Amino acid sequence: MPTGSLPEEVLKEVRYRDFWEKHYTKWGNTETWDKFFIEKIPNSSRSESHNALGAELNILIKKLKPNTRASQKALFLQNNLKNERTLEIPPSYDEQSREIENEKEPNSTVEELTFEPHIGTLLLPYRKVLEEMRSHHVEQESQRARHLSHMLKWSVVDHSLFNNFEFVISLPRPAINMSLLEFVLMENQNKRIHHAVLIMRSLISKEVVDNTNCGFKKWIATLCGFRTKENCCIIDIATTLTTIISVLLYSPTPCRGPGSKPSENHIKSQLWAKIFSDTFLIYSDDDIDVNWEYHHQIPGNGGNGSARSDFAAVIFNSIDQQFPFFIVESETDGFSVHKDEVVVTAEAAFEYNRILTAAFYLSEDEVNSTRLHIGLINGTTIHLGLMRAIYDEEKGTLIYAYEENNITFKLHTGNQEVDVANALNLVAYLRTDVSQDGIALKALLNRKTNTIRNGKLMSALPRLPKRAVKSRPKSFTEFTPQAKRVRYTDNSLE
Repeated sequence: MPTGSLPEEVLKEVRYRDFWEKHYTKWGNTETWDKFFIEKIPNSSRSESHNALGAELNILIKKLKPNTRASQKALFLQNNLKNERTLEIPPSYDEQSREIENEKEPNSTVEELTFEPHIGTLLLPYRKVLEEMRSHHVEQESQRARHLSHMLKWSVVDHSLFNNFEFVISLPRPAINMSLLEFVLMENQNKRIHHAVLIMRSLISKEVVDNTNCGFKKWIATLCGFRTKENCCIIDIATTLTTIISVLLYSPTPCRGPGSKPSENHIKSQLWAKIFSDTFLIYSDDDIDVNWEYHHQIPGNGGNGSARSDFAAVIFNSIDQQFPFFIVESETDGFSVHKDEVVVTAEAAFEYNRILTAAFYLSEDEVNSTRLHIGLINGTTIHLGLMRAIYDEEKGTLIYAYEENNITFKLHTGNQEVDVANALNLVAYLRTDVSQDGIALKALLNRKTNTIRNGKLMSALPRLPKRAVKSRPKSFTEFTPQAKRVRYTDNSLE
C-alpha cells in the first residue's frame, strides 16, 4: 500500500473509492470534493454533493485510527463541510438549545496549517517541534503549542524555539535631579507625596537610581533624555513626578463594591495612561505620538469585530500615515497566559507588513535591524516582549520572530519603594530601547534618497490572514474546554 493511502478495509466501506484512494494531502477541501462529485454524477446539486461527503466522512472518522494524519484530514474536511452548511442553512431561532448542542459536540474545530514551499522548508524543524508539543500530555505544553500554531498562521515564530538569533536586553539605570525633585515634592502638603522624598533618597543610596544634580554636561543630557556613558537614562522632572505620583497615589478601588476588583478602565486611567503619555510625549517634540484605542486596518474585518489595541505609541510618515512601534493589550484578573497574547502578535505582524511595504528601498540589513515592541498588561503588571523580522534576500524568505516576556515590571507589589523603582525602570526602558527603535523606523519611513521599492522584499512579505484574531473570551478557567478548542494539523509534514 503506498504511503499516505487508506487501508483496504477502510476503502471497502466507502462508496466513492476512487476519490479516497488518492494521498490524503490531495483531498483538498469541500470545493475539491464538489468538482469530483459533479464529474462523477452530472446535474447533481450542491446539497447532494455535501450529503454524500458527510456520509463518507462519517465512515472514515469511524474506521480510521485516531490521531493519524489521514483521520486529522478527515476531521478538517468535516469541519470545512459544517462551515459550508452553516452558510447555506439559516440559523435556528432556538439559540439556547444550539449552545447546549455545541457544548456537547465531542469534536473540536480543526484547522490545517499550509505554507509556501520555500517557507515550509525554512520552518520544517520548527514545525516538527510544534507537532510534538500539540500531542503532549501536559496541558500547559499542548496549550502553548496551540497558541504558537495560531501565531504561525501570521508568519510569527517563537524565538526561543526557532533559535535563529539572540535578543539582547540591556536595562539602563534611571537617573533624576534629586534636589529639584525634592523641592517640588515638598511644596505639596500631602504626606504620601512627602514620603516619596524618603523613597527616592533610599533608592539613590542603594544605587538603584542615579542622582544628576551637578555639571553642565549632565544638564545637556537631561534636555536630550539619552543614556549617559554609565548606561543611565536621565528622566526629566515632569515625567519623574508623573511616574512617582501615579504609583504612590494609585488606589485599587473595587468596581462593584466590597469583594470585587478594580476595573480595567480604572487601572488604565489611574496608572498606565499617565505614565505612557508622559513617557512618550515629553520625550520627543514631534517624533512620537500616542494613540489610545488604536484601530488596525486589517482587510475583511469590517462587521466582524474591531481589530483594536488598548494603546499604541505611533510614528508618522511624510503623508501622515500612522505606524505603531509599541502595541499594548490590557486585561485584569487574568491567568498566566494573557487572553490577547495571540491577538497582539497578529496585530504586530500586520503592522510590520505595513511598515516594510510603506518604506522605500530597504536593504536586508535594514530590515533585520528593525524591531516592534509588545506590552501585555495584567492589572498593574506589564510583560514586555519584542518582534523582529528575519529576512533572507537570497532565499526570498521573511518571517517574524517573537520573544515574549523579555522583562516584567510590577507597579503594585505592596512595597512602595519597589513599586517606584520598577516604574522608573519601566520609563527608562521605554525611553531608550523602545523609543529609539520607533525613531529609527520613522527615519526609514521618511527617507527620500531612494524612491523605489525593493521588489525582492515586496515578494518575500508573508501573506497574512484577512481577518483579525478574536480575543479569548473571559473565563474562570485557564484552559479552554476540549469541545471549544481549535486543533491544528500540519499534513504536509513527512
